[in-house]
Amino acid sequence: MMGMGDVNVDMISTNPMRRESLLAAHNLLRELEANDSLTDDMKKILADLDSKLSAMELTHDSNNTSESIPILRERELNDAKEKLKSAHDKIMAWESNLERLDMLWESGPEMAAEYIEAVEDVLCLVELFRSLCIKGDDNYVVISQAEDVLQVAMQRLEEELVHILAQRRQSYVFPTVAEDDEGEDDEAEGVGCTTKEQGDIVFDLIDPEAIPFLKTIKKTMFDAKYDQDFCAAYVKTQKEALEDCLIGIGMETVSIDELVKMDWNIMASKMKTWIQVIRTAVQVYFLAEKRLCDEILGKSEPLQSLCLTNITKSSMTCLFNFGHAMALGPHTPEKLFYLLDMYEVLAEVQGQINTLFSEESGSSYLKTEFEEVMGRLGDSARATFVGFGEVILSDPTTDPFPGGGVHPLSSYVMNYIIVYLPDYCGTLNTLLQKKDGDDNNNGAVNQGLPEKSVLADHLRAIVAKLKFNLEKKSHLYRDVALQHIFLMNNTHYIQTKVINSELQKIFGDEWIRTQIVGYQQHATSYVRSTWSSVVASLRDDGIPSGSGSGVKLVLKEKIRIFSVAFEDVYRSQTGWVIRDEQLKEELRISISQKVILAYQSFIGRHSKYDIEKYVKYDSDDLENLLRDFFEGSQKSLNYRRR
Repeated sequence: MMGMGDVNVDMISTNPMRRESLLAAHNLLRELEANDSLTDDMKKILADLDSKLSAMELTHDSNNTSESIPILRERELNDAKEKLKSAHDKIMAWESNLERLDMLWESGPEMAAEYIEAVEDVLCLVELFRSLCIKGDDNYVVISQAEDVLQVAMQRLEEELVHILAQRRQSYVFPTVAEDDEGEDDEAEGVGCTTKEQGDIVFDLIDPEAIPFLKTIKKTMFDAKYDQDFCAAYVKTQKEALEDCLIGIGMETVSIDELVKMDWNIMASKMKTWIQVIRTAVQVYFLAEKRLCDEILGKSEPLQSLCLTNITKSSMTCLFNFGHAMALGPHTPEKLFYLLDMYEVLAEVQGQINTLFSEESGSSYLKTEFEEVMGRLGDSARATFVGFGEVILSDPTTDPFPGGGVHPLSSYVMNYIIVYLPDYCGTLNTLLQKKDGDDNNNGAVNQGLPEKSVLADHLRAIVAKLKFNLEKKSHLYRDVALQHIFLMNNTHYIQTKVINSELQKIFGDEWIRTQIVGYQQHATSYVRSTWSSVVASLRDDGIPSGSGSGVKLVLKEKIRIFSVAFEDVYRSQTGWVIRDEQLKEELRISISQKVILAYQSFIGRHSKYDIEKYVKYDSDDLENLLRDFFEGSQKSLNYRRR
């Protein structure tokens, strides 16, 4: 026995029927529908059958009599009007009944589903009206009424969309514990954070419970041909929320004119903030926006990429503008490492930018703009580094540095390249190679760059310019011996800084040996220029032969001349400075070997003349006095004859 749901409408439509038979079938269905004992599902089946019979009768061939068409169409219109009224009442109740909650989402899933069902009914009825009504017909106004109801519903759904996106948005909370602390990552990664993969922080931008209803709103509005309205509202809401979020963590628009006038400390702070903002923007929020667009709009939808582009482009433009401004600014040395940090963070997120903005989405201009900013920052960093040597040469210091110690320029330059540079060796080498057109070594690894790398050549050139400037500054000292002390101090300092740093291999062993020879030569020249005249008084020339009083007087005078000369050197050179203890001790030993040994030898050779009574300082006294040399504090002598 065939059930009610098994009625074959096609069989009815293909059998030859007289008009009376069709009318009888309609009447039968009407009577069955009026039966109170039928379930709602059964009544719905009968109503669908009735609608199909009417539609088939309206489109039937010439066997249908012209007088049946108005009857069937009128009946169908009346049924549709009743359904429209029911849907209208459900929809408009949300606009007029103040006792209801303001938002569907907050009223619970059942009421929201009922509203969506009413909207879907209106969508179906509009299509039915268009098939049944003829333009100019009195009933054609029903289509306009249905569309008006539909428009009200779309406005409501758009408000629901905006409300949910705003109220159920979640912000990423930065970790407050060290990255190495295992077992605490989940808690530290903030609201909605789920996993962390390859630098991407995956978290739910919108409360997951709200996603199904958002997808329902999207489907309903797209079915109603309100896709542009949906996208416009979605983009506007997400764009403003994203901008507010990034502004909250430091994004701002700063003009080039403002940057030029800005205090360096403030500018440096803004550059640090920019680095953090762009990393967070791309790796956290842009990726979260893409995942949300994929989930709600669908990955294959062309509008998905367009919406993502429109949501992020104003924030990206703001960040790009700051990057452009910094790249165009003056190439001062203090900017180098900030520029490199800015360049490196762009290199870090470049792969994600390429994933976010594809060629097909029409957003390739954002990728182009990104690459342009990255290129300009790289060019600016390279120009700043290359120009550093010229900055060294033009150092304006014209006063001799007190005591001949390590000049502040030496400390500045060596700390600049030794303390800060190692972390950027790979990046700098790559940028320098791009300029030179050399791609043999991409410099991707910061450590272990060879001596023949482009960076190594530039570093050695920078130190060469530093030493050239120091050579010029040495002539500010009138005392030739102090010139050698100054150059010895600074050459030794440069060599020591390199040999104790990560850049030792880059400079190379040969370069280091050259520096060692250099400061040793200056030490030798110092000893020769200072002590040769002092020791000259101890020569035997001018001592008369024999053993008379004349010999003793000459020996006495030679000892006196030596003591006076030593005292003069003592008074001046105790004020000179050698900060490196090992270098200081080595130089004292060299002085002792030249001066004190010569003094001991002189006393020993002429001891038969009983000259001990003429000796003001014995060798132990001189050794003790040497310990006062190069301490940077000038001293006087109050020795009495023993």
